[in-house]
Amino acid sequence: MESKTLEILARGINAAATYAIPPLTLLRYGRILLGIDRTDPRTGFLPERRDPDYVRFLVDRFMPLVDTYFRTEIQGVEHVPALGPALLVGNHNAGLQPVDSFMTGSAVVRAQGASRPVFGLGHDYMFREPGLAGLLEKIGVIRANHQAAEAAFAADGAVIVYPGGDLDTFKPFSERHTIQFGGRKGFIRLALANRVPVVPVVSVGCHESWVVLTRGERLAQLLGMKQRLRTEVFPIVFSLPWGITSGFLPYIPLPTQVTLRFLPPMAWDHIPPSKSDDPEVLEACYREITGAMQETLTQLGSARILPVLG
Repeated sequence: MESKTLEILARGINAAATYAIPPLTLLRYGRILLGIDRTDPRTGFLPERRDPDYVRFLVDRFMPLVDTYFRTEIQGVEHVPALGPALLVGNHNAGLQPVDSFMTGSAVVRAQGASRPVFGLGHDYMFREPGLAGLLEKIGVIRANHQAAEAAFAADGAVIVYPGGDLDTFKPFSERHTIQFGGRKGFIRLALANRVPVVPVVSVGCHESWVVLTRGERLAQLLGMKQRLRTEVFPIVFSLPWGITSGFLPYIPLPTQVTLRFLPPMAWDHIPPSKSDDPEVLEACYREITGAMQETLTQLGSARILPVLG
């Protein structure tokens, strides 16, 4: 193995061994869930923490395995601007193991190179464990807030966001072919204020790697999940190897076929940044984006034969 590869691998292993030992990470999140640990999330908005060499190493060495397991099909990645900032907006799937998120980022890296700054916005809970936060930041995951996104735009970054968040990623299995953003329009406000194009990214298949039985909104309310982890769900799922359990546990995904389709960019250059808070403007843009994404998801979903076979 060449020395550069060994150096990159050593850096990753050292970070994992130092900070992200699984038992300690699980213990930390258990304490957070019980309300015992109130550690503030790491800032997670400095684009310079992304390591292009490490990103290239992971994409080259591990994504082929992911592609083989899920028989990945990528369509339309050429629609992502090769230069300058852009906002990639996707539908969210598969809970805490959203493989299509990594597929989206790696598709852009493969098409445009690891030097193209690609960032993904992640939930606060991912940054409560300092070691895990450090590893995520190395591959370009930053905390989901406007400050972080604007810092990434300033670095000419392509930023991946999932507006539906927990509502979308924990939607019941019967609703897997629906776009569920819950009326959240912050991403549109962000795009308009910063005058960046929006590239819709529609994925199908990942939500068939397990079965979500219910989001568990009522259970989440009883457990005070909104105060503890900034989520309003406590999903109950069927997954391997646990059977029926909490959707917050890691699981072995079924080898379902996954397809990602990048749609042409949507740019609203005729709308001035001063209109980024206008309710009518936000609603019109929201309907345009979700309408195009739902049409595409319906088309992709209807072409599938069986969930696992795709």
